[in-house]
Amino acid sequence: MTAAPGHHNLFAYEEDGSLVDRVAPFLAEGLGEHEAVVLVVNPRKRALLSDALGDLARRVEYIDRDSYYSRPEDALANYDAKIRRYVKQGAPRVRVFGELPLCRTQEQSDTWIMYEALLNPAFAHHPVTIVCGLDAREQPDSVLEGSWQTHPRTMNERWHDNDHYHRPEDIVRARTPAADDVSGLSAVPVETDARALRVRLLAEMAVADVPEERAHNMLIAVGEVLANAHRHGGGARALRIGRVGSQFVCEISDHGGGLDDPLAGYLPPHSGHARGAGLWVARQMTRRVDMVSSSLGLTTRLWV
Repeated sequence: MTAAPGHHNLFAYEEDGSLVDRVAPFLAEGLGEHEAVVLVVNPRKRALLSDALGDLARRVEYIDRDSYYSRPEDALANYDAKIRRYVKQGAPRVRVFGELPLCRTQEQSDTWIMYEALLNPAFAHHPVTIVCGLDAREQPDSVLEGSWQTHPRTMNERWHDNDHYHRPEDIVRARTPAADDVSGLSAVPVETDARALRVRLLAEMAVADVPEERAHNMLIAVGEVLANAHRHGGGARALRIGRVGSQFVCEISDHGGGLDDPLAGYLPPHSGHARGAGLWVARQMTRRVDMVSSSLGLTTRLWV
């Protein structure tokens, strides 16, 4: 490789030969520089690249793509922890080649293109080189278009700046679904103290048959959001809880000026940037977080 890549790059291809010819040398170069090297693809592509790498393949950490990518919040947290661990163990850098899971619906496409956008600010501070494979034979047009918008650099014939790149904030804002109105939730008095609220939440979730682990996670998330409301939003204005379909919801509204940050809570906190750590925890603990700003303040809706 003669030019320097960025920390998040795209490799688009349409045949196995191109995958092997470009990616195997990329991985081998990382091993030659004593980097930690991670490969996240399906078993068939793992076999192709392992054959090309020969004995070097034993030094590559392999992760099965389809079992790894459950949702963006988990993938971001897992990569963050993995990179930190390798660096702590002495790796000068971490090198990753990975591919998105197959997207069969527009919702899946939007979800994983948002994830690609988030990778840019989430790992800018890490010593990591990520190349995302884009197999044009597999993914729909929506993923092809979105992938070109979410990678600052490309690795095809050579490393090259990507003129189609869009700001992560714009991608995430455009692809975040609008929060639906939720009816049927029960109001909880705002003045309820922390212990009484915990007891009330646990009781309501027990009645709603929420599994113990999910109930515990909801308590953690609620605590983080309430702390944010007191720290940044002038305190809680309204609390509502209840079952919605197969999930349990806790909705917290504050007195603040709202929040116009589409990346809020998605980025792993680090030593140079701890802001948003509470929302990060809330996203990790729940299945979904909706945030709706209005003239009355910010409403955060937690789903487990």
